[in-house]
Amino acid sequence: MKFIKNLLALIGLLAIVGGIYGWTKFGEDYKVFKSFDAKAPEVYWEMWQKLKKSKVTAEATVWMVPFAEGITVDEAEESMAIAANSWNIKNVGVLPLSEDVFAKTGEPQKFLKIFEYCDSLTAREMVDYNVYIAAYLPCRVAMVEDDNGNFALYSMNMDMILHGGETLPPELFKKASRIKSAILDIMQKGANGDF
Repeated sequence: MKFIKNLLALIGLLAIVGGIYGWTKFGEDYKVFKSFDAKAPEVYWEMWQKLKKSKVTAEATVWMVPFAEGITVDEAEESMAIAANSWNIKNVGVLPLSEDVFAKTGEPQKFLKIFEYCDSLTAREMVDYNVYIAAYLPCRVAMVEDDNGNFALYSMNMDMILHGGETLPPELFKKASRIKSAILDIMQKGANGDF
């Protein structure tokens, strides 16, 4: 009986020491994480699940929308342009990468084109809020052909900007959320040839 009592006392002591050690080592990190946006755990959990599966950071941090059956590149591009206009989002650049690689190599390429979209007023406010956001501008949507001739649209998962750290100021959050909705709409309409 005395042995069991001593064993339980030792376990209790180890638990207390472990708790103190854990709090001194991770307590500050916990306090910082608690100051993040309420959806941050969900965003990072989803990213972690994708990263565990793919082991590729880029794959874990982007949205992908495959083309509906029978949709052509021209239909997708036209649908994307109409959707962008409906949101008053400017197409500020197009990079026909597969054409450029073909011009340089003379070898046929799988289709790869990058579209850049921007709402300059919101972009300015986001950069004024935190200058590092400038590296994420403008919003890009990549149109990519895979090895089997299938097409899909890819863009950065904006939830990391909206929810991955401290909560954005309410007005800025509203504007940034609108951009997220616009990019998702552009991708959905493009992939479905919806114009």
